[in-house]
Formats: sequence, structure tokens, C-alpha cells
Amino acid sequence: MSSPRRGLAVLADGCHAAFAAGAVAELARRGRRWEVMLGAGMGAHVAALAGLGEAEEAARRWRRQSEQGCPLLAPVAEEAERRLRSLGGVLAVLDPWRLPGWLDGVALAEHLAPEAAGLPARLRHGGVSVLVLTLAVDRGEQAWENLEEMEPGAALEALAGACTFPGGWGPQRNAWGPGRGGGVGLLAGASREVLALADAWDVVCGFPVPPVVRDWLSDSLFEQIQRRDEVVAAAAVAGWLERAKGGELTLLAPTVPLWCRAEGREDAELGVEYPLSWERNGELVGRLLATGALAARQVVGDEHGERSG
Repeated sequence: MSSPRRGLAVLADGCHAAFAAGAVAELARRGRRWEVMLGAGMGAHVAALAGLGEAEEAARRWRRQSEQGCPLLAPVAEEAERRLRSLGGVLAVLDPWRLPGWLDGVALAEHLAPEAAGLPARLRHGGVSVLVLTLAVDRGEQAWENLEEMEPGAALEALAGACTFPGGWGPQRNAWGPGRGGGVGLLAGASREVLALADAWDVVCGFPVPPVVRDWLSDSLFEQIQRRDEVVAAAAVAGWLERAKGGELTLLAPTVPLWCRAEGREDAELGVEYPLSWERNGELVGRLLATGALAARQVVGDEHGERSG
């Protein structure tokens, strides 16, 4: 009798992917193996690396981001002002009609570049499937795209498109204009039929399920959009959990008890401390990596009847 197929779903936008990377790397270190990977938002890159058998590489990259102050998520305006600071008396004014998002697309391309060469062939050689969630902006259609079935250039475009999230990086462009967009908000309308591709699933979310209260939200449009996507994605994952009754689905996501334990304080507040201003993203990324790894150790320990430590 063949062993059941195990799948991994990695769902995260922005620095929340550090939680996912920490969790997936720890699961892999403890012997988890997957034949099918799903990825949404920046979680798509973590899923792709897991498909290549390089889950630890995803954690290493986010660890490097932590050490460097997370330049991947530094705003374009901040970088422009930094370069102009030596001139004195110069004010950087951004063009809202030409600026696709508040993050630098070149930084994202560099983050994803090492996987560009031979990604589909390597996935096929390993006998695994990686599907990433994207929106075809021109057609208004969203789909799970199989990276291993594409040519290398198209696979990288799909991966980069999945990683973009509204307000952060704008949709990936092709010769005719905006091509693909991404982000976890797409989960609200995504087909759940992909869950039939595996018999058991590890679902790793960089966002809490259900959402936590965030009283501190500002009037920033970008912040409001990202909060909306976090909430609808959490609702979508809750639907997965409901549908999985009688099946096997293991959820790894930030929770209040987990955050308190990772921070070593009973009064740690997930809804206040988990999102920080971008200037402190380096600090936050390091904490998220550790929290994701703790979540994985806790899950594996519970499965084996161990006392998680």
C-alpha cells in the first residue's frame, strides 16, 4: 500500500514570510517531506525552496535580512532620500502615477534570482509539484500555476508575481503592461480543489488564524489594504480547516500563547508587537524566524507525544 501524499501550503506576505521560513526549515530538519507545495504571497518563495529540498536556505535568507535590517522591505522613498541626503536641501517627491508600490522591485528580483536557473527542471527531477497563486491582472483571472510545467523564465515570472502584494510591490509587468499580481488576499477567491492533490497537509501561515485585534491601525491606505488581505486570507484558511474535518490538516500560525512563549513574557501582545514599523523590520524578522521554528517544534512534539521545549 502506497504511503499517503503529504502537501505543504505556505501563505505569507512581506516579513511574515520569515515566520513561515523558520517553521518550514524546522519541519524539514525534523524529517518532514512533501510531494506537493502550495505558495501564496512571499510564502510562494519558501514553498519553492522547500520543493527543491532547500528549506533551510529560505530561513538563511531571512536570517540575513534580519542581520542587515531587512533591506528587502525598505520603502523606495527611504532609499531615494538616503541617496540624496548628501546633497542637502533636496526633497524626494514620488510620482504616484508611475510608482507601482512602496517597495523596490529590484530588491525582490535579487531575492528570488538564485532560483531562476533551471527551477522547473529541478522540481521535475525531484518528482515534486509547486503551485503558486497569482492573478492575471489584464484578464482578471486567478489561478494556481504549476512551476514545474513552465519554462525557466516563465516560472520565475510566476514566482515573482505570486510574491507581490498590493501596495508593497506592484504587479509584475510584461511587454503589454501589468501581468501578474499576488499576495495572500487572493486566497479568498482561490479554488480549494488543490487540497485534493495530497492526503495530508501542513499549512504554514505568517498571519494569525483567526485574526487578532489590531487597535493601532493607522489611516494609511497601504496598511488598510494589507490588513484586509490578512483578514480574508485567515477566513480562507479557516474554511480549509472546516473542510478538512475527517482528513488531516496541521496548521502552523502565530497565536497569542505561542508569541508569549517565544518572547518569554506572559504580557506579550501579538496584535501590537507582531507588526512593527518598517524601521524595525530587521528586529522583527529575527523574532519571527525563531517563533516559526518554535511553532514547528511544538507541532512535531505534540504529534510524537513529546513535551515541547
